[in-house]
Amino acid sequence: MVWPTWNSCVVSAGLWGCVLLLTSLSAFCASPDAQTLINKCKGSDVGHCKAYSSILQCVKNIVKDTKEFTGPIKEITSEGMKGLVIKYNKHSFTDIQLALPSLGDTNKDTDTIKVTISNEALQKAIGRNESMQVGIIMFNKSIFPDAQNSSLLLDEVIAIELGTPISDLTDNITITFYHEYTLEDRKCVFWDVISNGSNAIWNESGCQTVCGTNQTVCSCNHLTFFAVLMSPNNITLSNISLKALTYITYIGCGVSLFSLGVTLFMYIMLRKSDHSTTIHQSLCSALFLLNLAFLLNEWLTSYNIHGLCQLIAALMHYSLLCTFTWFGIEAFHLYLLMIKVFNTYIKHYRKKLSLVGWGIPAIAVIVCSSLKKYGNYTIYTEKGSVSMCWLTDPAVRYVTIACYALVFLWSMVIFSVVTLKIVQLGKSGSSHLEKGSTRRNVCTLLGLCCLLGLTWGIIFFNFGALEEPALYTFTILNSLHGFFVFLRYYALSKARSSEAKISTSTD
Repeated sequence: MVWPTWNSCVVSAGLWGCVLLLTSLSAFCASPDAQTLINKCKGSDVGHCKAYSSILQCVKNIVKDTKEFTGPIKEITSEGMKGLVIKYNKHSFTDIQLALPSLGDTNKDTDTIKVTISNEALQKAIGRNESMQVGIIMFNKSIFPDAQNSSLLLDEVIAIELGTPISDLTDNITITFYHEYTLEDRKCVFWDVISNGSNAIWNESGCQTVCGTNQTVCSCNHLTFFAVLMSPNNITLSNISLKALTYITYIGCGVSLFSLGVTLFMYIMLRKSDHSTTIHQSLCSALFLLNLAFLLNEWLTSYNIHGLCQLIAALMHYSLLCTFTWFGIEAFHLYLLMIKVFNTYIKHYRKKLSLVGWGIPAIAVIVCSSLKKYGNYTIYTEKGSVSMCWLTDPAVRYVTIACYALVFLWSMVIFSVVTLKIVQLGKSGSSHLEKGSTRRNVCTLLGLCCLLGLTWGIIFFNFGALEEPALYTFTILNSLHGFFVFLRYYALSKARSSEAKISTSTD
């Protein structure tokens, strides 16, 4: 997991998953070549594995089997698969509509998949026969390895078998996938081996995707193995970059968390504090909470508890928004101190700042929580994906980016004016400058960059050829943000101590 980017682990079991699952299905598959096909699955080439052919034959055998048929419907259950076989009469002239429970351990309504087979498809398949058996079977994704190691919704693949190939339907077959969270970058696809030679791919030809808030409807004019592909063209990170950024993030956040803890302790130990100290302390608290929430995120995500995931996502979003607001407040206070100067008294100044700094983010998080905008968020890589608890709605993420953009513009204006004043003061008193004053001015400006959160603006360069350098720079600087705040506090404390010694010796 990396520091949340503005773009921000389901890993396939691969070919060995194919071997294991085909072994578990051997009781159903009567094909004499089944063992030979299973042995070929040990190769690295999906085309040699022939997973599609063997699974397709297995599904046909299951549908044709008339054993244990005590009623109109027979339930099929085995490791890695679940399904139904239905007897259909030629004179029914009705669509088949049914719902399949998910392969997962939970039995929520959101785990259900609804399948509707049109009467047109049924009549084409039954032909001159009086009746036939219809199979609808759900498989685990691990049996369908592909070169991109694609991520599928619910990690499930639906097979529909009518005993004969069906294509070019005018009244399409529909499959509705229900999910608890709002998802993006969804695409209905089918498993395609033939059209791409020896490489297996997920193909969207003949399928239409209708995306809803908590459901995805696939409407296809043919029969095969169907799934919903997640972010098919959205590989945001290489696997090497993900690992490197993860290590950098955890080390940086760990150092920052410790540094911020020390800084907060030193602020608390101060007997007297002015407005500036209170604001700095609040910013440190927001950063401390953000680093803590981020370090806990992956660990809590691994428990797969939805309520816990929502909680840590809300906490991280709240601390991030608080950090942004305190960046803006730092800029506002700097404006009062160095630019406006006169007539700056504000009644209940600290209380009002605290209400803005901590209250407005709280309102935003409460609204997002009530709208169920928190949950599992996936970052895609070349070899799979990783998950964290974060905002699931891209619109809310864009609003969060917009909030920081406004703070960044405001802070940049204040920083530019202050920088200009410092330069002007240096020029006007150049003959009386003390040795090392230029270095102190540079350190002062760097400290202001840290307090105003200007380093976060690097993420706006996250595009094109600058994407990866921007990600690394952003991750390094902002995971160590708390450490830089500590360095600033230490430098100022040391400077005050030196000035106090000089003043004492002069007296």
